[in-house]
Amino acid sequence: MEHNMKRTVRMALVLGVISALGLSACETGPVETSTADLVWPAAPDQPRIEYLASWSSNAFTIDENKFVNALLGEAEEIKALMKPYGVHADKSGRIFVTDTQLGKLIVFDEENRRFDVWGMKARGALVNPIGVSSDDQGRIYVSDIGRARVVIFDSKGDYAGAIEGEGVFEGPSGIAVSSKLGKVFVADTKRHVIEVFDLDGNPVATIGKRGAGEAEFNYPTNVTVDGDDRLYVTDTLNFRVQVLEADGTYIKEFGGVGDSLGKLSRPKGIAVDSDKNIFVVDASFSNFQIFNQDGELLLFVGEAGREAGQFSLPAGAYIDHRDRLYVVDQLNARVQVFQILTEGHVAKSGS
Repeated sequence: MEHNMKRTVRMALVLGVISALGLSACETGPVETSTADLVWPAAPDQPRIEYLASWSSNAFTIDENKFVNALLGEAEEIKALMKPYGVHADKSGRIFVTDTQLGKLIVFDEENRRFDVWGMKARGALVNPIGVSSDDQGRIYVSDIGRARVVIFDSKGDYAGAIEGEGVFEGPSGIAVSSKLGKVFVADTKRHVIEVFDLDGNPVATIGKRGAGEAEFNYPTNVTVDGDDRLYVTDTLNFRVQVLEADGTYIKEFGGVGDSLGKLSRPKGIAVDSDKNIFVVDASFSNFQIFNQDGELLLFVGEAGREAGQFSLPAGAYIDHRDRLYVVDQLNARVQVFQILTEGHVAKSGS
């Protein structure tokens, strides 16, 4: 009798937590839709981008280390995402998505159709994760603007360290790791700089200052590094993308404020494909734009809405080794997946 009463109380606590977080029980597989032959540009032009899927949740059983089990003492199933922001894919094919409302890192295992939740244990606990990246050793780096630090997890999700301390960050957001360079680049949005560390978290350099000149920033939000060791920064309130050498030397910029083609309004996520084309997510335009290395607009994809290829406050972006583009569709609580149709990739339609 006493055991059943305690279990009932624990169940009520769990349901309260689930309700408060906006989570719900789920017995289905991944909510993953596909729209056949949805490509950009439309026929008769040669397609360059193909829609693959939208990921909004997966079913999984939480093990003994997860927060529901910590309250209940047994397995439950949980549904996510809530308000995602950043996205990254590691070499093993796992997809990592930061969720600012849940305050955790969601880890999708596409092959096994499961997801996990990281960032709940004491030392590695996350509050408001934004950016996510990984190194060649399988370590995962997550910027947490809520605790002004970068948390480092090992490949299993256990706490492996942190880049933190008094005065290290004010507002860490976008993050990019280059194992080739042995560097971690973190956009500190509140300080208007890019902080650079080695892979163990030791400070290396600070790039930039607040301003509108070359290698100066006004609320930078996202960063990425290409295969030529160039650093790309979405300089959000300067309404531009800046391209720099890894040491911070200015190379060029493109964009500019406006609502015409090739202009930017609120640039966020940024990624570079195998052809060195640059993909820039614009939260205000509800799309992503594709530029060549000269900063010339090649194509834009998306509009406001809830259907496939439509967005509501899109945020982070990442391109994996297969030239798959992942775009976080924040207010639609999903990640949309596209295939970039570079040489060797053919659209499902055969166009």
